[in-house]
Amino acid sequence: MKKLLSLTLSALFLSQLIHAQDTASAHPQPSSHPQPDSMIKVIPAGEGRHTFYLYTIGGKLQTPEDVQQRLLSYQPSANEYSLAKNNVIWGWSTFGGFALSSIGATIEYAENNKHAGETTGFVNGQPAFIYQHHSLAGAYIFTAAAVGFLTASIITLVSANHHAKQALKVYNHRFE
Repeated sequence: MKKLLSLTLSALFLSQLIHAQDTASAHPQPSSHPQPDSMIKVIPAGEGRHTFYLYTIGGKLQTPEDVQQRLLSYQPSANEYSLAKNNVIWGWSTFGGFALSSIGATIEYAENNKHAGETTGFVNGQPAFIYQHHSLAGAYIFTAAAVGFLTASIITLVSANHHAKQALKVYNHRFE
């Protein structure tokens, strides 16, 4: 029994000694601490209305898809990127609501304005235009909805821009 116990303890001690001598260079692993040359930098290019952005990582140009993959690989920046993407979708959806509401308001106004039911006739023996009374309530409601949708669209798209910048900032913060 004593011999078995001493062999077991010797084997454990020897395995611990061998494990302690193992170096990191013998088994290279991916670095959990990224290097500062992994920062994503945004460079504006073009002029005026034709301005666009280029992305560089370590001084090399990257495609937007490469930048997207990098942002999605780091969880805090992936959360911000997801919020930005969600806000872009809702921003354009509310802009579509603005367009449809504007069309509805225009149609309502065109069908119910003062001149829509205008006819000619005699009033007190004199030729005159006779106007039908039309309610513009529908046009006002559609106009109010259009203003609401436009406001929501602007706020949501500005928020999307903020979250996109925040995703880059959060990603780059770990390299500073």
